Amino acid sequence: MRSLILLATIGLAAAALPATITVTKPTEGDFLGRNNTVQFNIVNSNREATVVVTATFTANPAIQIRQERKFTPDGDGKISGSIPLNFSESSPQGAYTINVVATEPNNSYNTVPPINVTVDVRNPKIVDFNPIDGAFVSGIVPIRATLDEDNIKEWRVRVASADIPNNSGTTRDVEVMWDTSAILTDGPQSIELRVDDEATNSLVRSATVTVDRRPPTTTILAPANNSTIPPTASVAVVMTISDQFANSVDSTGIDVIIQTLDGRFFGRVSRRSARQDGSRVVWTGRLRSNRVLPNQFKIVVRTVDKAGNTGTVQEVLVRLSGRGRR
Repeated sequence: MRSLILLATIGLAAAALPATITVTKPTEGDFLGRNNTVQFNIVNSNREATVVVTATFTANPAIQIRQERKFTPDGDGKISGSIPLNFSESSPQGAYTINVVATEPNNSYNTVPPINVTVDVRNPKIVDFNPIDGAFVSGIVPIRATLDEDNIKEWRVRVASADIPNNSGTTRDVEVMWDTSAILTDGPQSIELRVDDEATNSLVRSATVTVDRRPPTTTILAPANNSTIPPTASVAVVMTISDQFANSVDSTGIDVIIQTLDGRFFGRVSRRSARQDGSRVVWTGRLRSNRVLPNQFKIVVRTVDKAGNTGTVQEVLVRLSGRGRR
């Protein structure tokens, strides 16, 4: 009889224990994004418990988000539960206080200390990004960006879905040097910049560039080398500049000059057109008949493609008929 009374007394004492709620997520100082979950554990629950989560904007306590759910304990009086706590993109960002309160008929609960968090509901932004999509590159390529984000967790640059040396950081300014010499074959390569903030918001910016390490080649079609022209003639200058990829020749990087035989600059050939034709540019210009030219001179062509490769300098010698050498 004494044993039965003792067991009953122990059972009543256990039933009289107050319930305890422990919040496991979020924790003090966490960053919250748009979609979050408040997780908690309860012990010594006797019946259905009501849990209320309130997030209050510190700068304006009138702005609150409130969520309420009911939970039923298991046979041991335990509850492992969660309540969604979501913010819209229009929610004010900054410091919030989260309060979690549990209640239950004929039972008492501990007070959970307020949890101070930072809400960040906006994805990071990239102000500028280089190289641009469709660019031609060679050598050491600087990959640069400026980020508009206060709570950067990490940014990471990848090429062809693979990491490259020194490709991550936490600063607002992104600068990664990509050495294209590790690429075996010239051609398209994808560059990806991923930015994650502390609140799990993320942004990915990508660009496809073409690795081009072959210099352009120039063929001067007219006038022919060692040709003789009349002093008062208007002579066409025609050439083709070819590269290994379509549209990779930089028409603004074609420099056609007139040079004396001893290497002095005399002037430039007037350009009439620079027509793109697949992987080459057909360049035409003209030596004007009213221009006073040396008796002998060279037409010298220098080229550079969009990837920065410099072509071999080409030149032709031209003489004016009916004049002695000078």
